[in-house]
Amino acid sequence: MRSTILASSVVFLGTAVVGCGPSQGSFNGPTVSAFNGKLVAGGKPVAFPEGDDIFVQVFHERGRSFNIPIKSDGTFNIGWFPVGKYSAALMRKSKGAKGGPGRYGMQDFTVVEGQTEYVLDLGKGYKP
Repeated sequence: MRSTILASSVVFLGTAVVGCGPSQGSFNGPTVSAFNGKLVAGGKPVAFPEGDDIFVQVFHERGRSFNIPIKSDGTFNIGWFPVGKYSAALMRKSKGAKGGPGRYGMQDFTVVEGQTEYVLDLGKGYKP
């Protein structure tokens, strides 16, 4: 029984985080034409080692989740993105690290119509 629940959870979580961004046909609501910006920690830019798998997993107020790939310089640039309120977590798997990705909770943010540039804050407590 326990293994069935675990397997179901893995399948559910796997399908929830697949992909690098939203599929345009998969969201019914207002969107912005682009979603670009950078990550900061306490207002200071962050960077990551080359080769690390970094993305921000975001959860839209209407229940959808999306992954935003992050470049080593802490920037991101994807196409259209849904307008609304989001909670987010930084997901990181270091090159050569064993096990699953590390997860770090981030500050909530809101995507508003007409705005395409964003600064997402990891907070003052973030340690690379």
